[in-house]
Amino acid sequence: MRTLYWLPLFLTSCVAQHPQISLKTIPIHQKLKVFHPPVPWSRPVVKKAEGDRVVLLHGLWQSNHALEGLADILNREGYETVNVPYRSFRDTLPEIAAKVADMIGTSEKPTHFVSHSMGGIVIRQLAHQSPELVTGRIVMIAPPNQGSEIIDWLGDCPFARWVLGRGGMSLSTENVRTSVPDLPAANETGIIMGTRPGHALFRHVLPAENDGTVSVGGGRLPGLTDFTTTPASHLFIHTKPEVIAQVRTFLKEGKFKLFGDGPRAL
Repeated sequence: MRTLYWLPLFLTSCVAQHPQISLKTIPIHQKLKVFHPPVPWSRPVVKKAEGDRVVLLHGLWQSNHALEGLADILNREGYETVNVPYRSFRDTLPEIAAKVADMIGTSEKPTHFVSHSMGGIVIRQLAHQSPELVTGRIVMIAPPNQGSEIIDWLGDCPFARWVLGRGGMSLSTENVRTSVPDLPAANETGIIMGTRPGHALFRHVLPAENDGTVSVGGGRLPGLTDFTTTPASHLFIHTKPEVIAQVRTFLKEGKFKLFGDGPRAL
């Protein structure tokens, strides 16, 4: 078991380092960091710049290493980035939001947010508990905004509940729809959803249009500024060049580009 835990660390450290990160692509060694396990000693990674601040929030059972490539690209664009780790499976959503608030603190700069998967639900909770921290635009990548059908399906299994923890189980459809606040109308919010499952593991659980983990319809929220889809699977969607381009555009302009595999319809 210990060997399996450290294997992703070994893999990500053994891939040759890329000399320069493109503004449009993420090198393979950083893509592999989606497998980097969360560790209790992780701390926020802050990269200073003159521009607005962007806070990045990863998904369930991941670490902030998963968004390292995207954070680097945004930092090269001139944004000050804060790549935040949080205990996605041990803590409840209110506890996660409180700890994220403590880690990022206030800023005189507009503070935008970019999230993957569960990170989007954390933003919603954070905006409710600490609205003074969420002052800019929000881009959610593959968020389970209507809750997760997979969590519902696994909820009857004691082992699955133990693995998912309080944080993971809080993503049930009932809890998200009844307990997680919507985002404030003042924040411009764009959502990017994937349409390529990549596997058939949860085909019997999810609606037809999905990324293998979250359905396209499950990503919607009332009052969105923009919404788009792209042919990508859940795990690597935030590493896709077209998704990176969409994030960059929305942070600058408050809208997405007109490309993808579906209409930019609300």
